[in-house]
Amino acid sequence: MSSFDLHVHTIYSKDGLNSPRTLFKTMRKKGLRGIALTEHWYPALRHVIEKDERFILPACEFKSTDYGEVIGIFINEVIKNRTFEEIAEDIHAQGGLVILPHPRDPTRKYTAIRKGLPDEIISKHVDLIEGINSRCIIDLFNKRAQKLAKRLNKPMTAGSDGHTYFEVGNARTWLQDIDTAEDIYSRLRRGQTQITGHSSMFIWHIPTMLWMRVRRIAYDAWKK
Repeated sequence: MSSFDLHVHTIYSKDGLNSPRTLFKTMRKKGLRGIALTEHWYPALRHVIEKDERFILPACEFKSTDYGEVIGIFINEVIKNRTFEEIAEDIHAQGGLVILPHPRDPTRKYTAIRKGLPDEIISKHVDLIEGINSRCIIDLFNKRAQKLAKRLNKPMTAGSDGHTYFEVGNARTWLQDIDTAEDIYSRLRRGQTQITGHSSMFIWHIPTMLWMRVRRIAYDAWKK
């Protein structure tokens, strides 16, 4: 079995502190075979990067105009932020997979539960549901996400939603018999996953929130 963190951010996300240059080093230290680089809005990668039998997977966390956030994994083209269904259709048109992140976390503004994402759309357009997200500060939110996945008969993924080094790997998706990126894609597409993980300490949310504000102030000053 190989472990993957399928929800990671770097400095290319507005609130990320991870350096892209250290990702393979981080994976080695934490015993991960791969991560999905789920930057906000626009994908940072167009193809899989492989090194020493470890993988960085192209992905993106989109913010739809109606029903909140959605992750596309194994995508290779930029997708415009439109409705949830349109983004999901664009992901599938590229041969990618649709993951519904942190669907039962009411503390975040752009989640399925806050935006009222209907079960019918999940059933039709979502391939996998994130059953464990380490940035869910209350474990009950993850348990409810798992309950949703089981009720709709959807396989689950786990991701740390890590914005710092200390968070990466706190939630893991386990896949069996992985030698190539095609194996990863195949296991996810078939829903052959197992998940483990725990919540990250809330203290790691604070520097990322401060960093986001600093970048916003700097951007506003630059525009003037």
